[in-house]
Amino acid sequence: MKGSAADFHRLERRLRLSGHIITRTALRIGSGGSGELDAANLPVLRDADGYPFIPGGSLKGALRSTIESLVRGADLAGETGLWACDPLLESARAGACGYHGQGGRSAVDVQNHCAVCRLMGSRVVASHARFSDALAIVSDAERAQRRIPIEVRDGVAIDRDLRTAYGAQKYDFEVVSPGTRFALEVFVENPQPWLLGLLILGFDQIRDGFTALGGFTSRGLGRVDIAWSTMVEIKARDLLEGRPERTLREQELEAEFQSWRTALSARVQRRD
Repeated sequence: MKGSAADFHRLERRLRLSGHIITRTALRIGSGGSGELDAANLPVLRDADGYPFIPGGSLKGALRSTIESLVRGADLAGETGLWACDPLLESARAGACGYHGQGGRSAVDVQNHCAVCRLMGSRVVASHARFSDALAIVSDAERAQRRIPIEVRDGVAIDRDLRTAYGAQKYDFEVVSPGTRFALEVFVENPQPWLLGLLILGFDQIRDGFTALGGFTSRGLGRVDIAWSTMVEIKARDLLEGRPERTLREQELEAEFQSWRTALSARVQRRD
């Protein structure tokens, strides 16, 4: 099944990409509701110590939707393999990759998944990219002083017809302060260079501000920067023989990213 989307039966190579997410504007990742002790009607998601974090699922979802829209908009030839299904459409012919009726899972063709499902997973194939929760980076001094980078802002319900405040419906909502740093960590198993090019392209769109994270993005929230620091490459043979893992930093890392972008560009021009 080499070259298939479902190649997890053999682990040839694994990557760990590490870096930081830095908020340029305020960021809102909602917790889904407020409790009795919350200071705002709409609190942000926090860890057990009260510090904000970005769920891996939220980051993956933003990346996936960004990559899907770019691939669909490019409208490339089918020979390139660069197409995106509709993951919500329940149809075996023109809908979600891996869709199957009751008892039909074994008949699904996993070799013809779209590019996005090959990277991010489908209904029958796990994701090759795994995103850890991005935890806030807090110094010991900040923890000792309980300095939590969260602000409370207020909002007012708007009458969409009159474009004025609707009654007295004021509410408070929490946001993560600009300048907050989060630890970013992404694992990729059995990566293919052209698919890694799609992954980096998605992160480039976030870094450049075309994709925002979280909620209230139309109000200017959710603009972040992405700063990569290291990439660790682990090969099965090296691991079994006790050889050290390969680590790339700074310029070497950027050169590796550029090789992935080049592989993606070659795939775009592929016609065989």
